[in-house]
Amino acid sequence: MHEDFPRFLTVQQASRKSGKSEKTIRRWIHEGKLAAEQPGGPTGAYLIKRDDLEAAIPQVTKEWQEQSNQSTLRFQVSRLEAAVEELQELVDEQARNIELLQEQVKKLQPNPKKKPATRRTSTTRTRRKATEDFW
Repeated sequence: MHEDFPRFLTVQQASRKSGKSEKTIRRWIHEGKLAAEQPGGPTGAYLIKRDDLEAAIPQVTKEWQEQSNQSTLRFQVSRLEAAVEELQELVDEQARNIELLQEQVKKLQPNPKKKPATRRTSTTRTRRKATEDFW
């Protein structure tokens, strides 16, 4: 900041000097981020030291940037959580589809047929018949 302003600035002058709105300057004063004096009492206009304004701007701007970064991160986290939820729903749907397909495959597979019972003759019977035929 240049020496073109007096040592004390009004809220309007501080606003022009900093590029911030008058409302922002007043908010900084009320939040304690910017020191100001009220020579006319509690209802009087604020007077801000030029050096205090110069010191407050980087600090407040850095704080604002951090808050902005936090907001951005919160937004990204919420988007990622929504994406995870959507992906979980897709996984669940795929699992249901797999189960349905497995059931269809089971229905399409041929049933294992039982082997027809072969008529077995007992060895004793076979021997008897063989001996009867022989004699």
